[in-house]
Amino acid sequence: MPRPKPPEPLLGRQIRMSDRQWIMFNELGGADWLRKLVEKKAPMPKQYYDNELARIRNPDDAIFLQRRQGEIND
Repeated sequence: MPRPKPPEPLLGRQIRMSDRQWIMFNELGGADWLRKLVEKKAPMPKQYYDNELARIRNPDDAIFLQRRQGEIND
């Protein structure tokens, strides 16, 4: 049975865990549990993150953000 389409595009991410931690993570509910936890514990409202995504995807702002990220890393 195919899975329903997610409301947003999902990107593969890698996390480093031991086998013991991976088993605990899966028993807690795995990725679905983590998604709910992140939504629940987010410090800002959902609209803030939607606006940030829109700003990052705007080509005019992308140059500024890359320059600012370089300054942060210095």
